[in-house]
Amino acid sequence: MVSLLPGAEDQVVLTFRPPRSSAVGAGSMPFGVKVRSSEDPESSRVEEGELTVQPFTDLGAELIPRTSRGSRTGRHELVVDNNGNHPLTVEIHAADPDRLLDFRIAPALLDLAPGTATFIKLRAQPTRRFLRGDNRTLPFQAFVTAPDVEATTADGAMLQHALLPKSTMKAVALALAVVTALVVLWFTVLKPQVHSEATKAVQQQSAQLSAEANSAKQHAAEAQAQASRAARSAQQAGASPSGGASPTPSGARGAAAGTLENSDSKTAIDFRITTSVAPGRPGSFTTASHDQPKKTVLWITDMVLQNPQGDTGTLQVRRGRIVLFEFGLANFRDLDYHFVQPLRFTRTDRVTLAVDCQNPGATKCTPSAYLDGQLVKG
Repeated sequence: MVSLLPGAEDQVVLTFRPPRSSAVGAGSMPFGVKVRSSEDPESSRVEEGELTVQPFTDLGAELIPRTSRGSRTGRHELVVDNNGNHPLTVEIHAADPDRLLDFRIAPALLDLAPGTATFIKLRAQPTRRFLRGDNRTLPFQAFVTAPDVEATTADGAMLQHALLPKSTMKAVALALAVVTALVVLWFTVLKPQVHSEATKAVQQQSAQLSAEANSAKQHAAEAQAQASRAARSAQQAGASPSGGASPTPSGARGAAAGTLENSDSKTAIDFRITTSVAPGRPGSFTTASHDQPKKTVLWITDMVLQNPQGDTGTLQVRRGRIVLFEFGLANFRDLDYHFVQPLRFTRTDRVTLAVDCQNPGATKCTPSAYLDGQLVKG
């Protein structure tokens, strides 16, 4: 409070004490001063000014944990606090006095806002490892540096363990002792007993095999005697004037046209049907047929299907459009069929191979069929 006479003036000194805290940022800060008369409260005046808050730096650093443990890597977190009133760009690095550690820091360069704490991953890796022995303590320091600011340090250490701890060696020794005991038990108790049981089993098996061999010899002798009697009976039947009917020659009266009764050695036929089919959509078949002469009947008695390349897909054997057999190509390389009742084909319903090729890429399917039988006039 200032007392003034009419027409007089006086000076008042204003002192500002901003707190040393990150809550008050560095830089210009406007302010106002209000002057009011005690005699005339409604008469007042405000004067404005500007205050410049100077920057100050206060960096802190701490390693968590202070001491890490491991045989290959020690893991830490470096906590960097910016307790100043202005942002800072800092760089992080670490070093140990004996150069026994390598360090990985992420991130190594960062910007810190005032009043913040930042966590940085720091890994310490020993340059040398050891199999056995006592733990080794490797001290180091982490440095936080900024331009025109004294570096801030944090002390830490890594407790390096051996690659093979003492507990592992004890476990190995115990395992060796167990293995040794088992070996001794095998050679002294179990092996003789197993050998005795195995000898009994072999003797029983040998006796059983000997009995089966003698039985097989007896059956073979009986079969040979029966075969000899059958051969003699056949010779006697062939020599007898009334010993069975002679085969009807081709074209003989009473024989139906196009039947096996019309066949002879001159009507025998064998041929091969080959295919070469490119892969297509599933269910699309490509056919290949045998060119059969007019007015003939083909009787198939034997059929061999071949898939030498191991193609995939479907193979059908047809009589005209009728499917007689269907096979998966991936399920066979060679199939051999002998028919007790021969298969009959005419020129209109000829023997046909149908292939649905499903090979990968553009590899063609090449299955084939060899057929044997009789071709007689129909």
